[in-house]
Amino acid sequence: MKSALLLICLAFFVALLSTGNACDPDSNNQPDCSVASNVQTKIRNFWDPTRYWWCESSTSTATVVRCPEVTGFDPSKKECVLWSEWTWTPYC
Repeated sequence: MKSALLLICLAFFVALLSTGNACDPDSNNQPDCSVASNVQTKIRNFWDPTRYWWCESSTSTATVVRCPEVTGFDPSKKECVLWSEWTWTPYC
């Protein structure tokens, strides 16, 4: 009985942790630069397809970078592409 209760509590705790990392389509997707995988990586801005987020270092705050004219940010390629090549993809 105690082990079953422990497993339930552990599962609940893991579920709570995983929701903290879940995609939030209502946010602008600004990354946390202290996370190593976000540093020096172009990250999609959910609110504006002509911009992306950039973390220069793990101690910096993410900055918004605008794509050149007539381009939009393609999150699968992680680069700005011509609008004729750009397609909308779901956030999450």
